[in-house]
Amino acid sequence: MPVHLEQPIRVLSEQEFHDLDFQVMRWAFDTHNCLGRFYDEKIYQNELLAICRENGLMAETEVKINLTHKTFSKDLYIDLLLERGSICELKAAASIISEHRIQTLDYLLLSDIQYGKIINFRPSSVEHEFVSTSLNNTARHNFSVSHNNWDQKSETAIHLKTVAIDILSDGGAFLDSALYKEAIGHFFGGLEEITKPVEIHKNGKLIGIQKTPLLSLTETFCISSVKTGISTCRAHLQRFLNCTNLNSLLWINLNRSEVQFSTLYK
Repeated sequence: MPVHLEQPIRVLSEQEFHDLDFQVMRWAFDTHNCLGRFYDEKIYQNELLAICRENGLMAETEVKINLTHKTFSKDLYIDLLLERGSICELKAAASIISEHRIQTLDYLLLSDIQYGKIINFRPSSVEHEFVSTSLNNTARHNFSVSHNNWDQKSETAIHLKTVAIDILSDGGAFLDSALYKEAIGHFFGGLEEITKPVEIHKNGKLIGIQKTPLLSLTETFCISSVKTGISTCRAHLQRFLNCTNLNSLLWINLNRSEVQFSTLYK
């Protein structure tokens, strides 16, 4: 997935980032003290942008990152890009959660920026976290593949593996698994289109319906980024499969620089 950014990027040293961050956090606290904590994210974004520009910083909001792979295209937007080398993701949430960290890290990786900050204005005191990565674009394309437990006979499995490796070879590893899932789903007809209601049974009794992405009438797939507890994740996926009428689950796990392909059967 080649990456196209609206703005040119400048590499900042860690010290340059922290000096810049010290200024920005002071203005973030001032904004919080002045406005309070009950506004939407966009209000804080507009105010912090104005303050940064008033103080002579290069600042842009909603900086578009466009990801493409063949016919797949997706746009992501950086909340606040400062001095063309520092990313600030602004939140108005109960607390900073893992999804916010994953999102910010994705933006760092895709823009080849090392340092970023999450700033959350909703708590009674401004909550903030430093996010960084040492991975560059070259390192993200250096991954290995393991497929000893992969179905080598199913045409669907063969096609899925080909599509997945093609996407990873083009765009690199280490991104949020949801991005890969959406991109893969696109080449099977679109993730929304292939997501269908599947009956869930326990001891022969229907206990509910769950929407599940289907690659065929009998095959589903899962994209994960599990680093620890892989065997536990496998056990839970197997339990899920056992409670459906599906025959197999094609599991792709992005374990840092290793891409693991496994097929689970009923």
